Amino acid sequence: MPSSIATSSGCWPSPRSNHAAFKSLLFMAAGGVLHGTGTRDMELLGGLIKRQPWTATCFLVGAIAIAGLPPLNGFVSEWLIFQALLQNDLLSWPTMNLVFALAIAGLALAAGLAVACFVKAFGITFLALPRSEAAATAHDAAPTMRAAMLVTAAGCAALALGASWVVPALGAVGATLIAAPPPVTLGPWLTLEVSGDFATLSVPAVALALTGGVLLPIVLLAAARARPRPRRFETWSCGRLLQTARMEYTATAFADPFTRVFDFFYRPVRRLDVDLHPESRFFVRSIRYENPTRFIVDEWLYQPLGRVLRAATRHSGVIQSGSPNLYLAYVLAALLLLLLVA
Repeated sequence: MPSSIATSSGCWPSPRSNHAAFKSLLFMAAGGVLHGTGTRDMELLGGLIKRQPWTATCFLVGAIAIAGLPPLNGFVSEWLIFQALLQNDLLSWPTMNLVFALAIAGLALAAGLAVACFVKAFGITFLALPRSEAAATAHDAAPTMRAAMLVTAAGCAALALGASWVVPALGAVGATLIAAPPPVTLGPWLTLEVSGDFATLSVPAVALALTGGVLLPIVLLAAARARPRPRRFETWSCGRLLQTARMEYTATAFADPFTRVFDFFYRPVRRLDVDLHPESRFFVRSIRYENPTRFIVDEWLYQPLGRVLRAATRHSGVIQSGSPNLYLAYVLAALLLLLLVA
């Protein structure tokens, strides 16, 4: 069996476990934001890191993980998928080589967009000033909700730092399903070795390097001069004396460059309504700007499929009589059909 297929088939349990961890964490953190503010509109949030520090910290952990950034478990998953795709040179099928190359480019593009997406999600939601009364009066999640998020966040870190043991164990499970040798093994110094010596990764070493890179400037600064007295002040606003939430970036503004670049897929529609004063066109009462998007996959796939399913469910209503006896007859007929087929 080609090594790339064996690697991708044998490693699939590890990315699934990692995705289950950080996606659960992000859903719980989003629920904490909804619980504390009462709204899901990102445009009405902002500044929640001061009012929801526990939720913000857990959301940041999940965002780093799902964006595939080191040293959390999402980085391990993405690295394993890249290794499976990079072994396409071991295949003898030119068509598959092209498919794998396109998959690598697509995965790299998706990784970059994921980083941009969660920079937007965290920055617009938790940083800057609150943009509504709901955000200004928000409260943090309940202790039980915090505990659930903290346990899941710790699980994301544990799956990353313990990847040297977790990934080979889960990879062995997947390898047994296809009768292939384990694609990932534990090497010296807690390294992950893919297909022998094709690639190696040490997550603890990456974590130590990042930690050292963050702490080293702090230590050098502290050693070079006396520790300055901390002073809290408002965010610097380019010399402006007045700073309001209306001056901040919104979620729509942050995503606008991406919708312009990928306008074929998102098909943005821009509407500008200017209400002029009746006495003079030089006086403006209000300006309303809308920038909705129409995702091409929604229009060409999900919406037609939804119409077909709705039509099918309308016609299937004839078998819903509300009679338990009839429903039991359906079950009996299905069992008899299975017995006949088997």
